Amino acid sequence: MTPQASILLLLLGIGACSYAQDTPLPESIARLDSLLLGNPATPGGDWLLVGRYEVTCEEFGRDTTGNTANLPVVMLSFVEAANWATAHGLRLPTLREWQYLASDSGRPAAVATSARNGLSLNLNRPLPVGVFERGRTSLGAYDFFGNVREWAYDPPSQRYYACGGSYASRDAAVPGWEQLELQAQDRAADIGFRYVADATTYFQTRVVSYWPQLNKQQRLELAQLLAGWSLKSRTALAARLLADGAPEDFCQMLSGS
Repeated sequence: MTPQASILLLLLGIGACSYAQDTPLPESIARLDSLLLGNPATPGGDWLLVGRYEVTCEEFGRDTTGNTANLPVVMLSFVEAANWATAHGLRLPTLREWQYLASDSGRPAAVATSARNGLSLNLNRPLPVGVFERGRTSLGAYDFFGNVREWAYDPPSQRYYACGGSYASRDAAVPGWEQLELQAQDRAADIGFRYVADATTYFQTRVVSYWPQLNKQQRLELAQLLAGWSLKSRTALAARLLADGAPEDFCQMLSGS
């Protein structure tokens, strides 16, 4: 083999390694960066993954000309929002789950007027998601009580609701978790949505299945995405996944052990 050929093979090898290290994470794993891990909303239920923000125009795939990319997507019916969520391995919250998450695990939430985009600001429009740091729940989710209302549903009664405050909500209504009962096909300029997922199912189908294929750098990136979650919750979820047959090294990474 000529020296030139040896150098070419070496460069190709280096390039291949670099390409492997720079391979982006699968979409379902990368989305963990926008998800938070919460406690079960019902006794004995699964841990809940919940969106940190209301779904934006950019995430939804809507045209984002101008400065609309980080605005919550609106004018969607429950059906349209639910179909988008299902296509990404997610779902819309039940009414009980939404109330649980909004109330910080069942405790009444009092959000200052200055910590939400409500009628008192007189903006008459949504703002980019995540603007109000003081309006976060203890879990780290934004805008439950302002910006736009969010779709939820009550499975037993098959009723649909737009929950929480919006830029058009009176402040007095917010602590009461204003819930507007609507039809599944209704739309409004101040109604968007936030997604949730059953954590065990999402990890089994959308994360663990990719684990054997991930290179070292990707596994490190995944560990970094999960590092901000509660260690107690991660450990409990890892134990359930291990019992369901997830790889031991994956569960060790998830639990930080």
